[in-house]
Amino acid sequence: MKEKILYIVLAVSVGINVGFLSSLIYINSHRPGINCPPHEFENRPEQFEKFRIMLDSVNMTNEPYFFAVEDARGKLFETLKSDNPDTHIVDSLLGRISMIQNDMEKNIVRNVIRLKNELPESDKRMLIDFLERRNQHLKSIKKTTNK
Repeated sequence: MKEKILYIVLAVSVGINVGFLSSLIYINSHRPGINCPPHEFENRPEQFEKFRIMLDSVNMTNEPYFFAVEDARGKLFETLKSDNPDTHIVDSLLGRISMIQNDMEKNIVRNVIRLKNELPESDKRMLIDFLERRNQHLKSIKKTTNK
């Protein structure tokens, strides 16, 4: 019984993580409260265009991962509905979901590195400042939602 609860908690945790990552991408591209272009890119339309292309690239290359995670999550929940879930199948599906999330994170980081390498030296700090500010913003959102 404890093992079932552990698997359910783990599955829910993975679901929340994927949902959070999806939300970040959606917020980054659709939220009206975020300056577009971000103030770091004001008066630098060519750098913002590279940044926008990078975001589009990340979204396009991560789209298959989102579908794969949803598919694996659906199979996981179907398995968990049974009276006696097969732990080997559950472990396999959880491993697959983790692997897909890892691939998404790698894709995002690689695209940021690519963009950073394409920017002139003077603008690299601007990108880092933007990413740090974005990270702090997300942390503050997390703190307010966890209260």
